[in-house]
Amino acid sequence: MKLLLPVSVLVFAAGACCCCGGDLAEQLEKEGINVPDVGGVGAGTGTKAHASVPAGEKVKILDIGPDDAYVADKATIIGKTCVTDTESTYYDGDWHGGGVHCTDGSTYYFYNAAYEDLGPNPGGPIGAVAPTPTTPTPPGGPPPAGATLTELPSGSRVKILDVAPDDAYYSDKASIIGKTCTLQDTSSVKDGGWHGGQIGCDDGSSYYFYKAAYQQQ
Repeated sequence: MKLLLPVSVLVFAAGACCCCGGDLAEQLEKEGINVPDVGGVGAGTGTKAHASVPAGEKVKILDIGPDDAYVADKATIIGKTCVTDTESTYYDGDWHGGGVHCTDGSTYYFYNAAYEDLGPNPGGPIGAVAPTPTTPTPPGGPPPAGATLTELPSGSRVKILDVAPDDAYYSDKASIIGKTCTLQDTSSVKDGGWHGGQIGCDDGSSYYFYKAAYQQQ
């Protein structure tokens, strides 16, 4: 359905052509003209979320930090509208971590992403699936033999044994496996013993894993 605006609005907009984007919208609002929000990439105000974002919340990706695994792809990610899978982890500088499912079908697990909170998604987390009678095998199967299967506290020394196929660093696993590292926070454990969280390694590299296998040293 086409949106028809009064002639007075069109005349005003033409006269205000020196403005663009949010500036024109602000001018229209000052004149008391209500232009409905038709959504799309331009929807929202561009204001960063300054606290954790709940699960099932619609967000717009505003930026990807230099420490995030997806920083090389930021040009294709910024501007996407997504829904948080879980409550985001909030870091200083208005950076968020956690999984999201985007409306274009892409999925990410961020460590440093800036979000604009667009409000609750009516359907909740769009990555949620109905429970099935049997538990499906996690991607990549169980961690390798010798892996520590329980949560590890911050400061633990570990050797990286494997990186799961659904982790952002999977394509780099050949250069990661075997490194000795220190956990920067308490690891989260999922899918039978895969660990998630931030670590710093002895060679100066650092990672924020979604699913990696550790052997405690």
